[in-house]
Amino acid sequence: MAGGVFLAIALCAVSLLAGEEYISMTRAKGMNPSPRIIRSMIVAFFVLAAIPAIPGLNLSWDFTIEHLPALLTIGVCTSFFRLLFRHENPPATIADIATTVLGFIYVGWMPSHLVMLRTLIPPNMTELPLNPLQQPGLAYVWATLFIVWATDVFAYVIGKRFGKTLLYPQVSPKKTVEGAIGGLVASIFFSCLVCYVADNYLFPNHPFQFRYWQAPFMGFVLSVAAQLGDLCESLLKRDAGFKDSSSLIPGHGGMLDRGDSLIVAAPIAYYWVCLVVLGIL
Repeated sequence: MAGGVFLAIALCAVSLLAGEEYISMTRAKGMNPSPRIIRSMIVAFFVLAAIPAIPGLNLSWDFTIEHLPALLTIGVCTSFFRLLFRHENPPATIADIATTVLGFIYVGWMPSHLVMLRTLIPPNMTELPLNPLQQPGLAYVWATLFIVWATDVFAYVIGKRFGKTLLYPQVSPKKTVEGAIGGLVASIFFSCLVCYVADNYLFPNHPFQFRYWQAPFMGFVLSVAAQLGDLCESLLKRDAGFKDSSSLIPGHGGMLDRGDSLIVAAPIAYYWVCLVVLGIL
């Protein structure tokens, strides 16, 4: 709700916890990524994402996107150099370098797009409204969250009640085709609902520009992304021999278990809003 630095700090803390779970899974497979680089890069991505929202700097929303390639380059090079000179016997392996880079991309770069999404503004606006509840980025984040949550909730409910055909048993033995379709349909409905309510009742700046034709497509695309994100994390856990990424949240598992869908959906939502809704990339 507050957005800006507050959202960046909260998500950075969550991502750091998810990073520790990721490191534990890689170590269970005998790999040894650099925890310092993963943690440092997670923080760096969220700092970069939050910079345009800091009062007084007067930086445009595209400051972050312009500097992301440089930060990614620094992260990749640092991973190589740090592991090259790590004094261990045997020395670092390809797997150590690869899991280091994957770590800060997966739990740093990708979720930081949610902060970038929160700071987006339509091209006819010159700056963010001072009232955080009227900032258009809040509508984009709400739409993304409702789509992801609708996907997760209805896929579970429909799958549990009507599911018979397994979706991908080699990776996730309980997910069903019926559940996936139920989550997809629900996400399309909630995408249309949030876009309509946001433009007509909640936000005077009409964040979705009355382009309601794109709402069902947004729901479809983000729901597919969310379900693939869930399966991707299941793949990591299965390979590492983990049932849950951790026991941090009783009854739910770890931060990766709770955020796996959003990790993949967040960057896709950002680029969808930029390209389709706002047409600014």
